[in-house]
Amino acid sequence: MKSLTEKIIKKLTNKRLTISVAESCTGGLLSSALTSVNGSSKVFKFGVVVYSNKSKIKILYISKKIIKKYGAVSEQVCLAMIKNVGRIFKTN
Repeated sequence: MKSLTEKIIKKLTNKRLTISVAESCTGGLLSSALTSVNGSSKVFKFGVVVYSNKSKIKILYISKKIIKKYGAVSEQVCLAMIKNVGRIFKTN
């Protein structure tokens, strides 16, 4: 039985899509899981761990206002991280 990460890599490969990930509390676990799959280099383009607020602001251009209003570990900050990492690294 294939793991979830194997299924994700296969689906991305078949659809010719690429992925970048921005992690915080997971500390790189998602990047590690994805890159452990053979062939992942075809679709996995970039992974970054932005744990501190400063790194979220400087690397992913997350607004200080969003972090202050909702907190660093919030849905709003997570959605901004997703949007910005895809835009910055030009991945699907």
